[in-house]
Order: sequence, then C-alpha cells, then structure tokens
Amino acid sequence: MSEEVKNKILNGAAALFLKYGFKSITMDDIARELGISKKTLYQFFEDKPSLVDQTVMNHIQAEENACKAINHEQTNPVEYMLMITESFSDIKKQINQSILYDLKKYFKPTWDKLNLFRMEFVYNQVLDNIIRGKEMGFYHAGIDDSLTARFYISLVDFMMNPDNYASTELDFKSVHAEMMRYHLRSICTDKGMKLLLKSSLYPNSK
Repeated sequence: MSEEVKNKILNGAAALFLKYGFKSITMDDIARELGISKKTLYQFFEDKPSLVDQTVMNHIQAEENACKAINHEQTNPVEYMLMITESFSDIKKQINQSILYDLKKYFKPTWDKLNLFRMEFVYNQVLDNIIRGKEMGFYHAGIDDSLTARFYISLVDFMMNPDNYASTELDFKSVHAEMMRYHLRSICTDKGMKLLLKSSLYPNSK
C-alpha cells in the first residue's frame, strides 16, 4: 500500500511539474491536488528537492526503458533513430519549457544527473547505432564513430536549452525533428536516405 501511495505522489507531482515547472509548484499544491495531507507527503519525501529528484530519476529510467524496448524491436539503425524521434516527441511535447530553466537553476544536483544520463547512456546508444549503421551500409563508412556521437550530444544540449530558440515559434517536437533530420542526413548513405525520406520526418516525400 505504501508503494502505491508513493507512486501516486510521484505520478501526480510529475504531471504538475511538467505543466507548470518545478519552481512554482509547492508541496502544498501537490498535497491539495492529490487529496492527501502534507504529513503523508513528507512520510515519503523529505523535502521538495528530494521529490523533484525522484521524479526526474523516474523519467530517466522510463527513457532508458523506452530506448531498450525500441532497440529490441527495430530492424535497422535508421529505423531505430526514427522510432526514438517519435517516442521522444511524445514526451517532450507535454513539457512546459520553463521546467528546464527551473531544474538547472534551482535543483542543480538533479540537473547534473540528467546531464550524466545524456553523456553516458544516450552517448553509448548513439555510438552503438552509428557502428551498426556503418556495418550495415546505412551510414557512411568514413565517419568517426565517437566524434559523430559527441556531435549528436551537442545537438541534444542545444535542444535542451530553450534560450537557443526562444525567439522562434518552434517547440520541442519541431526542434527535435529538425535535429534528427540534420543528424541523419549528415551520416546516411543512399541506402539510409531511402528509408529516411519515407519517414515522418519527410511527410512530403512520400
């Protein structure tokens, strides 16, 4: 029962954080929204930073699981990246952009964990994708595996900083799609491009 209550708190808090950002939502707001007492809330989480941290860790675990599930399903490296794009967009389109400002400014230890996830897990996933893509003829044989994977991480860093496109009307989903087009077009062979141009990233090419 206690685990069920804890999960209810985490899911409810995550929904509020995603919609309104980390800074503006208080423990009072969360208790009121979930219909529980603050005493119950504090039985599971010492303070707001600990709740934020656990919420973000759950999100990271969910992304890891999604990547692994897609990796198991995919038939080739290009399709894997395209499926990641669809999965990522479904998550990110829900996010209020202020959430990243809040996390970096007010919850730096948790922000650092998110960065570590990006630098380690995401980097290794992309590196493996590049190696397999070259072996299967979907990516150019001459590209540097590690350097190209790091270029991708730099693109993610750009996307995760809303300051970079605050003056435009673009949202997370649009920026991520453009990022993936840029990445895949730069490394795909003709064989890879045939798949890419049939994907949702190029709806007018079908």
